[in-house]
Amino acid sequence: MTPRLRGPIVLPWALGALFLAGIVHISSVLLMPRFAQNDAYVRLGGRMRGTVALPDPSVAQSIPFQDQRAEYSVCHYDLDLGAARVRSEVTPDALVAISFHDRTGRIFYSTTDRAALRGRIDVRLLTPRQLDSVEASDPEDQAPQELRLTPPTPTGFVLVRALIEQPGGRAAARQAANAVICRTERE
Repeated sequence: MTPRLRGPIVLPWALGALFLAGIVHISSVLLMPRFAQNDAYVRLGGRMRGTVALPDPSVAQSIPFQDQRAEYSVCHYDLDLGAARVRSEVTPDALVAISFHDRTGRIFYSTTDRAALRGRIDVRLLTPRQLDSVEASDPEDQAPQELRLTPPTPTGFVLVRALIEQPGGRAAARQAANAVICRTERE
């Protein structure tokens, strides 16, 4: 004769197993991006020099949910090699948005050409040590001429989006996206 499992004994074990399964499931979902081999940084090309245009969204889907009405370019930064500088001259006929991502693809800062000072977007990405060095050399009577950011990770990428405002405006948007200059300043 087999013993029958009754409610008072089985219920706590079943609830415990369900609770443990929930914890394992939630932690695996939350930790998956940390261990993923094909993250945004790798998909967009790893280390590259300068600004690189992404393929036309109708040809290849490089970025999930890529907008068909925009042109994209990307550049990578590695603050271990030196501070990174991102510059763009603002033109009135193009809407340009620049987003700064850490290595995992999370956005830590974003701006548009509407926030430009004196017709230019000028951003420097620096480590805390580099920032202290730059601030120490600043003249005391003059405000900085660029926006200074300290990214959460030393490597990452900058994604530039230029909106196509009119049919046939893809070439102008591509030119605006590729006009953003991204370079490393050696120490």
